[in-house]
Amino acid sequence: MLQVYFDRFAITLSSICAIHCVALPIVASIIPLLATTVYHGNSIHDFWFHQFILIFILPVSIFALIAGYRCHKNLMPILIGTLGLIILVLTALFAEFLIATQIISSIGETILTIFGGIIHAVGHIANIFATKTFRTSCSTE
Repeated sequence: MLQVYFDRFAITLSSICAIHCVALPIVASIIPLLATTVYHGNSIHDFWFHQFILIFILPVSIFALIAGYRCHKNLMPILIGTLGLIILVLTALFAEFLIATQIISSIGETILTIFGGIIHAVGHIANIFATKTFRTSCSTE
């Protein structure tokens, strides 16, 4: 079913974002040359990347979660996935402001992004399992 592929794609996109948030600071601290050219703290690169990947995550996730709900009628996956998306969107849109006003640090922004991505992925995993449970009733859609 197409919806399961979109769920898996959304999980992959969240994973890419989490890997970016974790790997870039590690690589930047290990390789001094890279640390001078790519900064993972409060920079345009971070905000641009997170906002850019959300352009892909949002439509894929919305399609997959709604298609799954139409099949299995279970609200839990859509609620979990939506909570993760809300955390991701709010962090991407307001991280610069939150860091500038010292409400969170750049590490806090990374933690929020990873947390939102994990919750988002769990919502899609729940959506896949709920869809598989009702596979026979969904196969005609």
